[in-house]
Amino acid sequence: MLIEIVFSLGALVAVGGLVGLFVAKAKRRGLRPAMAIIISGAGLVIIAALLNVLLFKTYDHVQVKKDQYYEIVSLTANMNASLASSHARNQPVTPNAKKASKNVTYLIKHTDQATSSLRLAQAAQQQLTTHKHPDVTLIKRNYRLILDDYFKDTVRPGAVAQRLSHHAYRQATKMHR
Repeated sequence: MLIEIVFSLGALVAVGGLVGLFVAKAKRRGLRPAMAIIISGAGLVIIAALLNVLLFKTYDHVQVKKDQYYEIVSLTANMNASLASSHARNQPVTPNAKKASKNVTYLIKHTDQATSSLRLAQAAQQQLTTHKHPDVTLIKRNYRLILDDYFKDTVRPGAVAQRLSHHAYRQATKMHR
């Protein structure tokens, strides 16, 4: 929000400088003050654009903080990897899937998510690590609830959080072809 205000202010200052430049030229006055105003406005715009690039990334066309973006991508990638071996029927869980499920639990624990999300992640991990043929619907349900909780806590308003959660769930459960 603050970055958008700085960007808008810079654009407004630059436009004001352009108007001042045209007025000064029409009245045959010095152009240097108007040029200084234009450069100041352009500087504010550049600073705002750099801050935007350095601090934010877009996830499904929604601007999120960079650390949240990397948490989301890592979480969904590990969820997808943990489900990779269970896309085919009667296929045992691979060691990589077990490791990915442990990574999901680790990420939930170390990103300060709710304890209910941690319990859901541990239940999914237990299914993947102790059962030869885990209950995939239970795991997917748990992952869905984890993502819903994550986005409900980190993104406002609720409709955007729901859309991002749905997108992340699709990313986490998509099958490799």
